[in-house]
Amino acid sequence: MKNKLGQQHICVIGDVMLDIFSHGGIKRMSPEAPVPILDIKKERSCLGGALNVCHNLVSLGADTEIIGVLGDDPAAFQLELLCEEKHIRRSGLLRDNRRITTCKTRFFDGDKAVLRVDKEQRDPLSSGLEKALVLEIDRALERSHALILQDYNKGVLGPELIKGTIEKAKEAGIPVFVDPKFDHTDSYAGAFLIKPNRREAEALLSYKIDTTEKAVKAAETLQKQLHCDNLLLTLGADGMVLANAAGSEHIPGHPLKVADITGAGDTVIAVVAALYCSGLTIGECVHFANRAAARVCEEPGVCPATPDMIFPE
Repeated sequence: MKNKLGQQHICVIGDVMLDIFSHGGIKRMSPEAPVPILDIKKERSCLGGALNVCHNLVSLGADTEIIGVLGDDPAAFQLELLCEEKHIRRSGLLRDNRRITTCKTRFFDGDKAVLRVDKEQRDPLSSGLEKALVLEIDRALERSHALILQDYNKGVLGPELIKGTIEKAKEAGIPVFVDPKFDHTDSYAGAFLIKPNRREAEALLSYKIDTTEKAVKAAETLQKQLHCDNLLLTLGADGMVLANAAGSEHIPGHPLKVADITGAGDTVIAVVAALYCSGLTIGECVHFANRAAARVCEEPGVCPATPDMIFPE
């Protein structure tokens, strides 16, 4: 199975981000205002958003490409360098000097998070830029074994682009895996798998999902409402629920010592897509993804999944 992972080409389409982690210490207050001074000691930049999904796929051994939009700024240049470093195909990353590259900077006093600063633009794409993305998607469909739509509400995945991509992929027999934001609920119809988290599902259904029974009911309801083949509801430490025409299954969470949950959802959709393309059933994929998500949460910082996390010796 490990060897088969490297035989798949998977295309990720969506909102890309630069994640910056700034670590230091607070030892004094500012003389200019009653605020603490964070003395930065080290800083690192990481692939974020849809590019973190790509990082997971590459780490698993899959041939991976990204389709998305950058601004024309230093953050865009950093992301392009990181893509080269991680061996992510980036010919589908389009620059637009009218937009800014999404950047999230997290500040830490030791290990304690004290602030996050976001630079982003949520405006829909121009018609010309969306047409250029469609051409990149059409090209990717010719060689991809799966598509992942990674939506963070930053403007790349508009309703028409989502609908058109899913329709073309279905015609080509290519499964589409969606990590959604529910501004475009109706657009995801026909996807092979949709993966909301608990908070997103609660917002869509307008009730609290605080028991396993409610989680199963929510997954079954959303699977029918969203007209997808599979609905995977992620529940953090409580595991996941998979619902499809064959029924529903709750996969309990793994006991773990959480170090950092950042990026766990990206790991889940990457593992499910990569393993499904390698010939496993969707149920088997979800069980392995549940294990991988637990493992990456035990690592500090954003950590991609590896084959050894999924298939321990």
